[in-house]
Parts: sequence; structure tokens; C-alpha cells
Amino acid sequence: MTTLIRRRRPFLRSRALVAIGSVSLLAGGFGLSGQIGFLSRVTSVEAEVVAVESLGSDEGFPLYRATLRFSPTPGETVERAAAETYRPTTVGERFDAGFDPENIDDIRLMDIRDRWLSPVWMLLFGIITLGIAAHRWLRPAPTPTDEG
Repeated sequence: MTTLIRRRRPFLRSRALVAIGSVSLLAGGFGLSGQIGFLSRVTSVEAEVVAVESLGSDEGFPLYRATLRFSPTPGETVERAAAETYRPTTVGERFDAGFDPENIDDIRLMDIRDRWLSPVWMLLFGIITLGIAAHRWLRPAPTPTDEG
């Protein structure tokens, strides 16, 4: 009796997975370091939404850019476009926002989806991809054998 083990070749080989995983880890780490840098300098203020722009998205999730009115210092009121966000907002809504005191144009909604979601997803994708590559290297696919 002949037993033949057939296994499809993987779409991506281990080396390709290592490359993809490494790039994802670098991108996620870079994004996370940027967020951590911003959060280390951030000043929180109460802001009011005065306009909302809905941006098209290629990734399936709508993006928004709100224009916020806030007071960076007592007696001063400014309006600035906030960073793009996944959080839908409406005109007149009030909430906490954070801005970089060294760059007042860098104001962001303090929503967890904007602070951590993108970099963490990239890091998780990189870790999972590298894990799959390691698994494939440590446990190679069986080769076809003939038993007679």
C-alpha cells in the first residue's frame, strides 16, 4: 500500500513572513513611540467641535477631521483642525482633547482608538506573523514518502 502525503505549498514562505513581520514590528514600534512622545508632552483641554470633515477611507473605516475651538492659555481661544480620527463627532460636542504645547497645531482627540489602535494592531500583526514563520521553520512540512 502506498501512502502519499500531499500538502499544499504555503502562499508565503518563512523568509517572506519574517520580512513582513519585521516591517510590521518596525512600523508599529515607530507609531507607538510617536504616540508615547506626544502623550509625554500633551496638555489636556476641553474643546468644542465647530466643524467636522468626513474623509474617504480605503480601509473600510470612515475617518473624520474635526475643527476644534479651545483655550491653550487663559483668555486665548483658537480654532485648529485636529488630527484625523476614527471617532465620529458632531458640531457642538464638547470633550477632552490634547495638544502639544510646543506645537499648538498638533491637537488630537484623546480617544483610545486614535492613541493606541493603529500601532498596537501593527505590533500584533508583526508578532503573529513572526510566530507563524518560527513555527514553519521549527516544524517543516512533511515530505511525501512511499511506504511499501
